[in-house]
Amino acid sequence: MKNVDSKSHVRGESVYLDDIPLIEGTLYACVYDSPIAHGKLKSVDISEAEKCAGVVKVITAKDLIGENEIGGILHDEPLLADAEVHFQGMPVALVLAETEEQARHAAKLITAEIELLEIVTDPRIAFANNDLIVPPKHFKLGDAADAFKTSEYIFEGRADVNGQEHLYIETQGAYCVPTEQNGMRVYSSTQGPTAVQRCVAGVTGLPMHRIEVDVTRLGGGFGGKEDQANAWAALCAVGTQLTRRPVKYALHRMEDMRMTGKRHPYSADYRIGLDKDLKIAAYQVTFYQNAGASADLSPPVLERTLFHSTNAYFIPNVTATAYSCRTNLPPNTAFRGFGGPQGMFVVESAIAHAAEKLGVSASEIQRKNLINDGDKFPYGQIAESEAVTSWTQADEKFDFARIQKETDEFNRNNKFVKKGVAIQPVCFGISFTKTPM
Repeated sequence: MKNVDSKSHVRGESVYLDDIPLIEGTLYACVYDSPIAHGKLKSVDISEAEKCAGVVKVITAKDLIGENEIGGILHDEPLLADAEVHFQGMPVALVLAETEEQARHAAKLITAEIELLEIVTDPRIAFANNDLIVPPKHFKLGDAADAFKTSEYIFEGRADVNGQEHLYIETQGAYCVPTEQNGMRVYSSTQGPTAVQRCVAGVTGLPMHRIEVDVTRLGGGFGGKEDQANAWAALCAVGTQLTRRPVKYALHRMEDMRMTGKRHPYSADYRIGLDKDLKIAAYQVTFYQNAGASADLSPPVLERTLFHSTNAYFIPNVTATAYSCRTNLPPNTAFRGFGGPQGMFVVESAIAHAAEKLGVSASEIQRKNLINDGDKFPYGQIAESEAVTSWTQADEKFDFARIQKETDEFNRNNKFVKKGVAIQPVCFGISFTKTPM
């Protein structure tokens, strides 16, 4: 399929948010964000910022006409901090000025009195504190506890998966222009125009039909602009509503990286049982998802982790449990794979652990446990599988044994440079675990 934008991209003619010609009278926005990760917000002093040249208005939570809420799935995410701050980088106040430089200078002069509270960044600690986004989720197939009793080999361990920055080429941003009858047009770098429309309507108190959302293209969102574009559009919209002037806000790269969520980090405990023929008889796994300070898209990401917890393998006895844990990090969000890679990583770690202890190749265990037609996934679906066929065709094409032999020989002959070989089947579900926006 030909990309209709290819020519304009390579010629530099494609119009992104920062390329849109500005209307005369446009104001520039910049937030003052929390310098600490968790605390009671006792006071905010905006007086020095208001005195700065070019500053038109400084907005705090008390100035909002609509609701101070941008959470999509759960209403647990304020647009501007009010009683508490929940992560370093959480917006507290919004400066509107005639130039970007004036807005950024004034934002640096805002101060806040914040009483420090316990800062939690580890999902296991959040779990111990019973600080969960949603109730735990469970999948169960067969009887894992009973199957472990008859397993020839049992291995237990822990697997940790870190987060990941989206690093979309175009940073988060929006440009809001007032229209007739107190409406507004929002140019937003978003993957979810309807989500932006609903969010802007909520914080402004306007009906959705008064909000137009215009998205020409994205700089590759990778999931980072499904929900997280909402805040910046909402901030610009609030600025436009209170001044009746156009408002633009485009984050600088380091601001974006500091203030926005990432791929979800996970910590997990696993237990895997195999019979003498290396067939996996039982698997038990507990996931601790690091959701960050609010729900964002964490609940459906958590569910997809469970859906992918056994990857491309048939395991007759499975117990899988997942907890979405609230921590004091920016709310983590969608990222390509949407929870699936984290689930698959843990079962692959368990297989690698077993293979190392048994002195066999991980691929031997993988091959013997591939899911077949008629096998059941832990969530009840009956498989129509081409896993064995895919593995066989890949082996015929690439010759896994030859690659491993060549790698082993290279490693024997090289002291300081080593190579490794990894093979991983992937069973990736195409369903989406969130209702339409």
